[in-house]
Amino acid sequence: MSDTVSHLEQLATRAVTLYSRPTVAMELLRLVEQPAVDAQAIKNCVAQDPAMVSKVLRVVNSSLYGLTRPVSDLNQAIGILGMKPLKLLVLGFSLPDELFADVAARELRWYWTNTLTRAVAARLLCEKLWRQPGDEVFVAGLLQDIGILVLLRELGAPYARFLSGIINENCLLAPLEHETLGFDHVQLSAAVLRHWQLPERLVQAVEMPKRTARLERLPVVEGALPQILHLAEMLMLLVGQRRLAILPELIEAGKLYRGMTKANLVELVEGLQSQVDQLGEALSLDLERERNYVEVLVEAQHQLSLLGEQIASESTALDEDDEIYAQLLAHTGELTDAMRAFLAGKRWAERQSGGQLQSHAAHGKQGESRGFVGCRDREPVDRVALLQNLITAATRAREKRQELSLLLAESSRPGAEATIVSDPDHRLCARSLERACQLLHQDRTQLVRLTDGRAAAILINCERNAAIGVAHQAIVEFANHAAEEVSGADDFALSLGVGVATVGVVPKNFDPSRLLESALRCLAAARAGGCSAVKSIEV
Repeated sequence: MSDTVSHLEQLATRAVTLYSRPTVAMELLRLVEQPAVDAQAIKNCVAQDPAMVSKVLRVVNSSLYGLTRPVSDLNQAIGILGMKPLKLLVLGFSLPDELFADVAARELRWYWTNTLTRAVAARLLCEKLWRQPGDEVFVAGLLQDIGILVLLRELGAPYARFLSGIINENCLLAPLEHETLGFDHVQLSAAVLRHWQLPERLVQAVEMPKRTARLERLPVVEGALPQILHLAEMLMLLVGQRRLAILPELIEAGKLYRGMTKANLVELVEGLQSQVDQLGEALSLDLERERNYVEVLVEAQHQLSLLGEQIASESTALDEDDEIYAQLLAHTGELTDAMRAFLAGKRWAERQSGGQLQSHAAHGKQGESRGFVGCRDREPVDRVALLQNLITAATRAREKRQELSLLLAESSRPGAEATIVSDPDHRLCARSLERACQLLHQDRTQLVRLTDGRAAAILINCERNAAIGVAHQAIVEFANHAAEEVSGADDFALSLGVGVATVGVVPKNFDPSRLLESALRCLAAARAGGCSAVKSIEV
């Protein structure tokens, strides 16, 4: 069993021990699974928990169900919900109070706002586009990020501060969790839900990678739940976290999955916020107040119309986001140490010293050459040309609905300035990347050199994990040939950093600078450790 799986299992097992499903939920599961369902026994079971009765009634009377008059009778409420939705709702709303103890109010507001927005969006998408009851997808959306609550509880203040930095800078959480912990909160959520013995179909939909190219190919019956969760997640990122650049991907994925139009999207957003607010009130949750989902959608559509001009500009330099990303990675040592403390069976409060973020060690298996024709003798090209090459590659990838990855590699010596790279080092860097690309088919790769001493590889039909594999192979090639091609007393100290950025679905108005800047951020993080390393992100 890998270390990552082992760590997930330890966290999930402890979470189940500390936050095992309440008695009402467990008994309800037993009753619902009986061959002959006893409606009176089910009503009596739920009635044992007055707080649960109140929550069920509030949910039924919220705008989610659109009743013409309020329901105050538990029997009637259960009849409206149905057995399966009742079971899932009780599981979803029975999280024990201890889970939220000692957690900053701001982080919980952020968590619950995102969670309810995703859950309600999933329900609306299912009902309006798939024409199916939305209870199962609603609960899946509700539980997808429960791993955040487990990490807040188990790792304490270090994770809370880490999460606070994510909120402050509006960064994607999962990639930075991967860099720090080796897994993300969604993987942990799936492990906990599996320990809770929730339906495997729901668990698989939660943990399935949210990549359009993969989800589109799923059979109709199997694909509905993960596709809806993917759209709901992107819709939450758009209107809840103001990630305006995700709009083209959302529209494209919605069209591929279920023929979603822009008019459908507008209709969904118009009804989304009121339902989120009513549900938050029904559950007595404190949500973020400064929100206007319709206004954000209008702003995103306006930005999309201006995207063509932005792509044509020559703005290729790193912006403030590059520094922000590097800073967040550089200050995650405390969280890493908290994870070590947990694995050692200690709580963070017992540890006073901070740890250091460790870079991924170089690994990989050397592959055979497949006749890739590289550009080892080609003159270096500048970034404008690289952006043009990216646009061409993106057009091919989009037409075939394939992933697109960009690798940026740079060699360095201890104490050397980042912008000073010797010719032998640069040649070795480019050739190592070229040899690694031989693992892929020739027509899927394009290798270019940059004037700043870096080498780039554009990979078509190459998902993130495969691109990471190529990057690690480049490090293996670099280590194997450093002594042969570079002279000097400190040859053994040469290192290669590789940044990987992948876009799962290429939108119509592809912005190549976004992919390049993401790869540059990852490259900066990879080089920060002073040893050969790979850092990656999915754009």
